[in-house]
Amino acid sequence: MRVTQNILFGNFIRDINKNRGEQAELQSNLSTGKTVRVASQDPVSFQRSRVIEENIRKEEQFQSNIDNGLRQGRLVQETLDNVIDRLIEVKEVSVRGSSDSLGESNRESIANQLEGIRDSLINSFNLSYGDRYLFAGTNSGQIPFQYDEVTDSVINNSNANAPRIQAGDGITVEISLSGQDLTATPGGDLFEIIGDIEEAMRNNDQSAINAQLGRVDDMIEHVTDLTSQLGNNINRLDFLNEQYESLNITQQANVSELVDTDYAQAFSDLQRKQVAYDSAMAVHSTMFNNTLLDYL
Repeated sequence: MRVTQNILFGNFIRDINKNRGEQAELQSNLSTGKTVRVASQDPVSFQRSRVIEENIRKEEQFQSNIDNGLRQGRLVQETLDNVIDRLIEVKEVSVRGSSDSLGESNRESIANQLEGIRDSLINSFNLSYGDRYLFAGTNSGQIPFQYDEVTDSVINNSNANAPRIQAGDGITVEISLSGQDLTATPGGDLFEIIGDIEEAMRNNDQSAINAQLGRVDDMIEHVTDLTSQLGNNINRLDFLNEQYESLNITQQANVSELVDTDYAQAFSDLQRKQVAYDSAMAVHSTMFNNTLLDYL
């Protein structure tokens, strides 16, 4: 085959265009930070990166749920710790009120103290977070506990469904307690127990006071057990959150390996292409005395 000037020039133009196209691709990779921007560039890597990114978005939503749940759960836990302190106070004054050395006026004073404790417990159980009552169960838009002066009793508007969050695929975790579960102690309704002790104090009925002491112990143990269960849920959410954090880092790295630009390699490739281009242009000026205009 006879190699003509036109063949040499055609090969030169083809090689130059290829070089410039590759440089343009490298420059695009560097400017966007991505080597795979559309499926046609690498269908397998593109698809795998999209699957992983979708998992990341889903798990980030779970993390958001967990963060929100942890804030509410810890607020509930702190409230329950204070509730237990008040219930222990109920036991202390009940034991003091059962003493033979106390008279009617002393027990009346203790009854007033129990009334104050009851009111503080109602306030604690009406804990809210934003527009939600945390001890109302799923009936979170309505205040759960109200004192009725007519019947001298506490009305419970909550239900037995504790609020929970979606913490993963098929994983739901309770972040509070329902008002019904909280007040339904083995010895009876929590507020009824306190009310019965208060009534016995006002009646100066020592035997009735003594009869209530076992119910007070049941009440304290019941709330303590529920608080411990909530603490286990909070620890579980903390563990899940840490798992998602670790998994997120791994998956982000996987996506980066699939579609992100290796800047060191890209810069090296771009410099090599530029050297090749400059060399080609130098050879062209040596081999061809005529200009490109001669071929137009």
